[in-house]
Amino acid sequence: MTAERILVIDDSAQIRNFLRDSILEPAGYIVLTAADGRAGLERALAERPDLIMLDLSMPRMTGTEVLEALQKEEVNIPVILMTFYGSESVAVQAFRLGVKDYVRKPFEIDEVLSAIERALNETRLQRERATLLQRLEATNRQLKRRINELSTLYAVGQSVTSLLDLDKVLNRVVEAAIFIAGAEEGSLLLVDQETQALYLRAGQSLGERQARSLRLKIEDSLIQSVVRTGEPFIGSSGAAAGEQPKARTNSAVGSLLYVPLEVKGKIIGVLAVANRAHGRRFGQDNLFYLTSLADLAAIAIENARLHEATRQLVAMDMLKQTVVTVAHYINNPLAALVMRTQVLLADPDQNKPEELLRFVQQKVEEISAVIGILQEMASPRSTTYLENIKMIDIREQLEKKLQQIEEKYRT
Repeated sequence: MTAERILVIDDSAQIRNFLRDSILEPAGYIVLTAADGRAGLERALAERPDLIMLDLSMPRMTGTEVLEALQKEEVNIPVILMTFYGSESVAVQAFRLGVKDYVRKPFEIDEVLSAIERALNETRLQRERATLLQRLEATNRQLKRRINELSTLYAVGQSVTSLLDLDKVLNRVVEAAIFIAGAEEGSLLLVDQETQALYLRAGQSLGERQARSLRLKIEDSLIQSVVRTGEPFIGSSGAAAGEQPKARTNSAVGSLLYVPLEVKGKIIGVLAVANRAHGRRFGQDNLFYLTSLADLAAIAIENARLHEATRQLVAMDMLKQTVVTVAHYINNPLAALVMRTQVLLADPDQNKPEELLRFVQQKVEEISAVIGILQEMASPRSTTYLENIKMIDIREQLEKKLQQIEEKYRT
């Protein structure tokens, strides 16, 4: 801790030397001196000591005038007045000008040191309080910044996890990563579940070549190391054998940050951000927030994949139900034709050509109606959608059409 500085202002060299050599320096204080009031005032304003020991009667400027000047300049330095016995009344007046204490000449060493400690303790407490307030303000600012950052991360997380379309999720994650990290470019790479190869699936500011190749297979030792170890990487592109990331532009990249995307203990991809050679370096705060985003992104990606798989299962089930329904409505008229044929073969005399012809026409028309409705399913007309799945109420349409045909042939 730096020793406290005391300015002694007295026109007596003997007093100045005595205070310096016999009391103050042995006690560990740094001593500044001035031989008159004006010189003392100038030195006090220039060097701002921790304490002033001030004589009252001096040439060029009295102690009282020095106090008044300090007060006018709003300089808050504690002052101990040095007086001779019998001049305490003057010292009392000086207290009104901000004097903290006074000592009588000739000096008692213990008395002087006690007065100095009392005056400096108050200053020390004020300084400590100011320091604590500064630290508290700095902590509050840091806390507010952290709350804002976490609120931003929460909002981004909600935005990402609310999406179910995989491509939209991937692009939104990259946008969020660039925003959170303050990066110049970003990308998201996914591990192919079958081949275990790493592919670029979304990117921003990667350059025209990469923008046209968002399913580009990536051969990059740094990124592959993140996939293999599950540990993030923060550093520069030359950190591993001087290699340049293959998913980047041709220009140099100065700072990189790669974090793994993990689901149920399995690495499914890597989220990457980068700044160019003269860009800002990434720090531990960037790593923390990008890792948090990666956790949310991994969940969102898995949800999107599950949603897509579920959607496909629903589509397959609907197709299966449609096929069963169509088969039923085709088989019915075919079965009726077969049974009518068997009856005719068993008893040819019951053959009524006109009635038979109408029956065959009706069943053929029913089959044609079913086929027509199947064709209708392939067109956008009369079609509704469940998200991206094409829907059609085929049973209702079939029943309606077949009822029309049956009424037609009744007449």
